[in-house]
Amino acid sequence: MLKDLVIRNRSYRGYDESAKIPEEVLRELVDTARLVASGANIQPLKYHIACTEEEVRALNGLTNWAMALKHKRLPYEGQYPTAYIVMYIDESIPRNPKFDVVKMDVGIAAQTILLAATEQGLGGCMI
Repeated sequence: MLKDLVIRNRSYRGYDESAKIPEEVLRELVDTARLVASGANIQPLKYHIACTEEEVRALNGLTNWAMALKHKRLPYEGQYPTAYIVMYIDESIPRNPKFDVVKMDVGIAAQTILLAATEQGLGGCMI
């Protein structure tokens, strides 16, 4: 089943703007990520769910999609996401500079969120 999710998962750069994702669905995705391992169990990741029109519009203006494609500006008009899960690192949590695992935590948590979204019939893109 996991392999099937991995096969179905992809990076979307265009969305159906009429599809609003309920906050409780986004919370469930974050809750799933919360359950994965954290290096040295320091739990440095925090999340912000943005699903109001105001927040989403502001984030849409701040994001740069598919920057390697110089000739394209993505997402196209009318295909912007209707929600975001913003992941950030709590810098107040002490880390071991010789064994800083936070970047691994970010990757593991982000991939977990995308796989959980795929399971729900949703899609996303890590940016």
